Amino acid sequence: MFDCIIIGAGPAGLMAAIKSSQNNKVLLIDKNSKPGKKLLLTGGGRCNLTNLKTNNEFLNEVNYNKKYLYSAINIFGPNEIYNYFETRNVPLKIEEDNKVFPESNQSVDVLNVLLNELKNVPQNYNETVLEIKNAKIKEVVTNKNIYQTKNIIIATGGSSFKYTGSTGDNMKFAHMLKQPTIKLFPAETGVKLIEQTYLAGTSILEVTIYFENKKSTGNLMFTHLGLGGSAIMKLSEFIYKSSNKDIKIDLLPNFSKEELLTIINNYNSEKNITSLLNNYFTKKFSLYLVNKININKRIKSLTKTEKEIIINILKELRFEIKEVNELETAYVTGGGIDLKYINSMTMESTINRGIYFIGEALDTHGPIGGYNITLALSTGYLAGLSINKEDL
Repeated sequence: MFDCIIIGAGPAGLMAAIKSSQNNKVLLIDKNSKPGKKLLLTGGGRCNLTNLKTNNEFLNEVNYNKKYLYSAINIFGPNEIYNYFETRNVPLKIEEDNKVFPESNQSVDVLNVLLNELKNVPQNYNETVLEIKNAKIKEVVTNKNIYQTKNIIIATGGSSFKYTGSTGDNMKFAHMLKQPTIKLFPAETGVKLIEQTYLAGTSILEVTIYFENKKSTGNLMFTHLGLGGSAIMKLSEFIYKSSNKDIKIDLLPNFSKEELLTIINNYNSEKNITSLLNNYFTKKFSLYLVNKININKRIKSLTKTEKEIIINILKELRFEIKEVNELETAYVTGGGIDLKYINSMTMESTINRGIYFIGEALDTHGPIGGYNITLALSTGYLAGLSINKEDL
């Protein structure tokens, strides 16, 4: 008989186990052979632990169901997460856009901190939960045993990167419990284009992409089938949900049209237009642009209209999107447990008392850049506090 069973040993589940076990008998179960499988991959294996903004600045970057996260972030937000690991002998560093990484650039250092806090908590790996029975005394049925518990925390993640164990178990358990859900969709992912650009591997450090009434600034990468990079990934969920699939890209967002005209006029008039473009882009991409507008001549030969055409493609390169990449390849899963039926102060279900949902199992997410690990740790922390009946 346990006070709480946590299903899922990602960052959300590990933090929930740490907090809930302080005054309770807790069991952690995961179907993987080891904990933190997805955590070890984040940030290219370096673990982008959080994004060190103020709580309000952090939440302003979350486009989806941010109001449900105020309690979690204000109790255990970016600064608390930063201090939590720093005080446990993991020196951290802050990189571009407030992204926080361990100084060692090793995600295993973050995982080891969490596991060190769980030395006295039983952890069952290679064990799959088959069924959850919600009664006064709840039962967790696995492929190896049947456990009784007062509370259950479901931290099984979303449906992205399935080889890490994120296979949509949150939806399966929700169905068993008649817990309302929102249909899953891909978020923070690339897109496929109608046009075949033959630019795979070409990247641009900073662009601004416009889609409907939204815009996103970040890097852009051309893939074999379309576009990737942070600028398009931030917009991907909105593109997915819209019937409109047209985007406009400002390739040089730090220059106005007037400034670009001055640059053209002041450039060596004997040089070809591709020579000028090569100062800002790869030769391959410069050639793509001049072929697209069919203007490839010396600067001194350009007419006023041709200069306008060049400037327009630099500021308003347009593409039609065929579709957003599949959920399985998305960095983040959208949808999940409907937050209308989750107490935002505790992460407890309002219709299945004693059942908690945390992390990416919930219908909320942020952009890449440390936001989603923060949401996992903060909601896990909040659920653990609630199990301990601490003053929230």
